[in-house]
Amino acid sequence: MKRDDRHLLYIAFFFPPSRASGVYRAIATANAFSQQGWRVTVLTADERFFHQEIATADSTLLASVSDDVALFRVPFTFQKVTKEDITRYGWFKANYFRVFLKLQSLVSNLFYFRKKERTPISKYGDWIKPATTTAKEIHAKDPFCHILATGNPFASFEAALNLHNELGVSFSVDYRDPWTTNVYTGEKADLPKEANLIEAELVRKASFAFHINSAMREAIIKQYPKSANKHHIVPNGYDRLSVAESRNTSEKIVFGMLGTLNANWPLDEIFEAWKRIREGLPDGSRFQLGGYLGYFAQSEASLMSKLPSQGKGFDYVGPIQKNKVREFYESLSVIVIPASGGALVTTGKVYEVAAQPHPIVCIQNREGGARKALEGRPHVQMAEPDANEIVAAFREAILSLETMTAEDELAIQSFAAPYERGLSIGAIPKLLDGDD
Repeated sequence: MKRDDRHLLYIAFFFPPSRASGVYRAIATANAFSQQGWRVTVLTADERFFHQEIATADSTLLASVSDDVALFRVPFTFQKVTKEDITRYGWFKANYFRVFLKLQSLVSNLFYFRKKERTPISKYGDWIKPATTTAKEIHAKDPFCHILATGNPFASFEAALNLHNELGVSFSVDYRDPWTTNVYTGEKADLPKEANLIEAELVRKASFAFHINSAMREAIIKQYPKSANKHHIVPNGYDRLSVAESRNTSEKIVFGMLGTLNANWPLDEIFEAWKRIREGLPDGSRFQLGGYLGYFAQSEASLMSKLPSQGKGFDYVGPIQKNKVREFYESLSVIVIPASGGALVTTGKVYEVAAQPHPIVCIQNREGGARKALEGRPHVQMAEPDANEIVAAFREAILSLETMTAEDELAIQSFAAPYERGLSIGAIPKLLDGDD
């Protein structure tokens, strides 16, 4: 294939202005293909969905997308349940999406028919048909030579598979999360049997499958051992512009976290630990939190209630724009990075934090993927989500402030260098070019 003929259809339901955690990987992927000479067309949900339906949008993220990337937005309406709905339609209809998976699981487990148009298996499934229709219209005018889909949601995977079956175009998938395995427990996910059948077909027909860590790769190979040679690890990365040039070296010690607050984080334990050590620190020391409160607008109030009172050694500074991330890190003495779940979970922030010239406290279960990703990084303290362990890790991190040397900072740079986003995500188009 001539390099000028390389046209990629990239199916990414969540894409700017969405601020979902996977968006940064999606931006980097689209940009990496563009930088390596591909023409890139992104198929995503319409802006109205992000601004109005789920109210989780950050329009500034659009500036991060290469000007050479073409965007096609496919409308999608998210079902919301109100008291009026229950009165008007009855409980079942009003709670359609709540019972949808369970009902479909029963049906799918009794009957599984091979058919051209599958019944969607997720609440985002209604997006599949208009997305594939739009993709076929694009292809008719300007054929794409490969399809890459990122999930979740895994409606994008189904769309890619359907397009492959109808058009014969090769495709690959990027697993930001496992599909048929619960990312938090490692157990089989509560999905219809059809999900496993679709995934089996998907991995059999895909050119490549990419995963963010080794645990995810090993888990899917265990499910589909004949596809082992297709699965590659492409970790999340960091942007160089987000790396601090220095850290706070004042007498006042500032702990801090940055990221979209997750209800699964051990917030009670973290803030209990901070309360215990704060009184022994210099006056003016504080804990600083930056980022959104949850992924959806309705989660903001419940998460706010979990935060300590403002002004008592704690500051919530709200969302941090991308061009202010470096400045935020430079205001900190110690960085805290919490992560939920176990081996399958490597939070998207882990490599960005790893690259900073700071002591780090990583809080996750002992077998966690974020902890594994940070192994070998100088001046990192690990703690289980237990207040006593976190207190000990906080104190060790404070000691690190006194012992960290210039040589340690160089070692940190060396540790983080392979995870600069252009290098990590750039492996995907390189593999596809090799496949051509």
